Amino acid sequence: MQRLGRTVGLALPLAMLLFFCVGPTAAAQAQGTVLSPRQVTEYALTLEKLEADFYRRAVTAAQSGGLSGIPQAAKDIIVSYGQDEAQHVADLSAVLPSLGGNPNAVVIPANPNYAAILGRDPFANPADFLLVGQYVEDLGVAAYKGQVQNLLAAGEAGKTVLAAALEIHSVEARHAAGVRFLRQTLLGADVNPWISENARTKQNANSVEVIYNENRSGSPIPFSSDAFDGYATQSEVLALVGPILTEAPQTNQPRPQTPNNPSPTPNNQGGSTQNNAPRALW
Repeated sequence: MQRLGRTVGLALPLAMLLFFCVGPTAAAQAQGTVLSPRQVTEYALTLEKLEADFYRRAVTAAQSGGLSGIPQAAKDIIVSYGQDEAQHVADLSAVLPSLGGNPNAVVIPANPNYAAILGRDPFANPADFLLVGQYVEDLGVAAYKGQVQNLLAAGEAGKTVLAAALEIHSVEARHAAGVRFLRQTLLGADVNPWISENARTKQNANSVEVIYNENRSGSPIPFSSDAFDGYATQSEVLALVGPILTEAPQTNQPRPQTPNNPSPTPNNQGGSTQNNAPRALW
């Protein structure tokens, strides 16, 4: 919670910045489901627990499974990203009680159905893992941006959550760029470390981008350029992750880390109406 407390003072200037940066987009979001700061935090915590679990399983697969053949530098990146996600879970879990929530009541399945993304085990080989990682991280970035208006509208109650969400949002964006870079350098994938309209128009299944022309509240928003990135509402995100948030059938999917095989620990180094909506990325 040290990081969350430190960011409270930043919330107001950050809110002002967001007003100018995403004003038209944020205003249109008000037409969708209105979430309280507690609901936003519970929603974010669900996604972060899922991401943390995803990377825990990747660490296991990198040690003795389908990802064991990747370079050590890539394994280190997976561990680092897992530490980040674990820290996100810890921070959101720490702030939720102050909003009247219980972090232990926010649960994900013991064995999420990650195979629902591609129709197969994403931990079986580096290509599938990194493609799924790109989808997950891109969606995470869009999900946080999609809650800006709800937190701005909450006034004082939303300040702490807003500041924390912005910090997490930027880390998720770095993760997304990092995963894309790994796909490009390790696998020769036709993808840039940044969102690219050119890649999207190639209609290449390995170049899916979360970037769409939008029309919200009757005002067109030209997000079809490399300079802008779209957002996803809660309903859009949950429609995508819903199949994952079910118990997976018995497969060879890596089990989460156990005390004898420690998981990455949090890194404590400081701390609507819509046209062309974000489609299913998998």
